[in-house]
Amino acid sequence: MPACTSGDSGAVTRPGIPVPPRTTAPIIISSGSPPMTVVVPTATPLRALLIGDSTLLAVLRYNTFDALRGFESVFDAQSCRTLGIKSCGIDPVPPNAVEAIDARTDTFDIVVIMAGYDEWWTSFPDSFDKVVAAARSRGARHVVWLTYREGVGYTAPSGATANEAFVKNNETLRAKVASGQFPDVTLADWFGYTASSTAWLTDDGIHLTRDGARAAADFISRTIAHLEGRPCPLPWAVGGPIDDPCPDPSAHAPVADIRALYP
Repeated sequence: MPACTSGDSGAVTRPGIPVPPRTTAPIIISSGSPPMTVVVPTATPLRALLIGDSTLLAVLRYNTFDALRGFESVFDAQSCRTLGIKSCGIDPVPPNAVEAIDARTDTFDIVVIMAGYDEWWTSFPDSFDKVVAAARSRGARHVVWLTYREGVGYTAPSGATANEAFVKNNETLRAKVASGQFPDVTLADWFGYTASSTAWLTDDGIHLTRDGARAAADFISRTIAHLEGRPCPLPWAVGGPIDDPCPDPSAHAPVADIRALYP
């Protein structure tokens, strides 16, 4: 059931746009004898590995990397990428998510998964376990997994209704996290966040428009800021305050005007 579109693919390393830290260091306290120097740590750089299929690939296609803020990212999205089974498409097929993570020799604080639209629900539970294990092997403290769009009209080339897999894969995600065996996995509710934002999605209900690509990158940045207890990368609306710490975007109304926020 390949969620395939044409376009460039491959890994892209981005230094990221920094978010201003709360404090500076060092701070010298002059009272006392002798004066005492206290080093107050600033926000330390984060490294995130973003693994995606053709849905996340829109960030590269439309060059919306400016919305990935507050961390250094290695971006790796390829069309027809699966999670733990052989990727779809014509040989040579792209590496699946596990293979893409295992191919890295560096370490990451966070691994973000926006892939799995090409994975049928029967193989999904085992593939989930393999992806998390691979992320942990690269040092990840958090695995951020975007939920799948449901109620969509997308069908596989065979004519099968892909929505069945998306619904069941979301059920598996929730059950895995609820089991307590994956405290390092955070579900980022992309499905819920995009429920009222149809302009972000193409007609098939899963692939992204230019605005949707920027919104997805912004959503990922806010999710990471929330997990780390850091300020949001930007306000929710132009001229608004920057929340510190950033609230969970999965439980927040979506950005109303993504174009205005990123002119």
